[in-house]
Amino acid sequence: MIDKINAIWGIDNNTSKLDKFTGYEHLYDKFDTYTKEVYYANPQQTIQEVYDLYRSVNLVPITYFTEQGMIDELKNFKSRGYNHVVDNIQGLGNNAGSSIGRFLFPNMMTAEPKGRGSNSLRDRFLDEKKLKRAIRICFEFRDSNKLVYPMSLRTALELVTGENVTNFKAQHARSIVEHLCPVMWGRVYDYSMGFGGRLLGVSASNMNYTYIGTDPNTETFAYLEYLNELIGGPAKDNELYCSTSQDYQPEDIDLAFSSPPYFNLEKYSDEPTQCMVEFNNLDEWFEGYAVPTMQNIYNGLNSDGIFATNIADYKSYDRKEPYEVVDRWIETAEKIGFKHKNTIKMLLSTRPGVGNDRKEGRQKWEGVYVFDK
Repeated sequence: MIDKINAIWGIDNNTSKLDKFTGYEHLYDKFDTYTKEVYYANPQQTIQEVYDLYRSVNLVPITYFTEQGMIDELKNFKSRGYNHVVDNIQGLGNNAGSSIGRFLFPNMMTAEPKGRGSNSLRDRFLDEKKLKRAIRICFEFRDSNKLVYPMSLRTALELVTGENVTNFKAQHARSIVEHLCPVMWGRVYDYSMGFGGRLLGVSASNMNYTYIGTDPNTETFAYLEYLNELIGGPAKDNELYCSTSQDYQPEDIDLAFSSPPYFNLEKYSDEPTQCMVEFNNLDEWFEGYAVPTMQNIYNGLNSDGIFATNIADYKSYDRKEPYEVVDRWIETAEKIGFKHKNTIKMLLSTRPGVGNDRKEGRQKWEGVYVFDK
């Protein structure tokens, strides 16, 4: 699998001898010469020179790993500290584990916000105007002494032309699951695995959970299986299924927790099992996805089990009014037989145009809506 992933990214044996790398290490000394003073003396020329340096390598500016590098990174992740849920608030925490997701799931870097065409992170990097705009952002809006290093450029690319496909923070997953399921060897069901954030977070917990997950995207599922293999240890007992949550019936579940796909927000693939392909409108999505998913969870949840969902109202390119899904999700769950018991406020900086725009103090938050039977 590592060879396949490297081929997708354009990595070969000559790229680097390190276990963790960007592919631009040989240019770091040159990058250091590009200061704000140099930029403001001749902005256009400076942007062109930095652009040419990146094109000389032409790798998307993320962190890459060898297989041993990923194993080491996973060990480091497990030992990292993390914020716990306190008074039903999940703090911002850190982004530990996110670099693994970016590398290990190359299709996350090519996923597109629906209706925006070629606007993935990779597409932005390969687009001359967008890459140059990102370089300008690095110079004009960053105060670091590593203005145009790959990680700075990646962050700037995420600011160019709007929405970004993101991964659920693994440390958030670990914290929230431990808060909702303080049961050693509990069985945790992730009904929309996505790009491995919850798999990583749950598997890193010292509670020795068994993680059960479904995802119908065949490419994503192959990477999830590989991630689970790399995690090793207790993860060998995890159960991963390439299936929709509408079709899979879980059993003996202590906690069901996920962040489900918004029916028309992001394009992950053209497979018929994908929500944006299968459903034409929000009503169809609720009837065809939400209702059977919730019913299966209700049937498979232990009597004292918990059902939780991270979801938010959101805006989309195709209409001025936001799609209001939170209240309807709660109503649908309660019709099936769940009771909404509380909401965890997950503090985060949401993508532009996404989220419920509610604030706790000065922080935006999305809800994790918690139900029991």
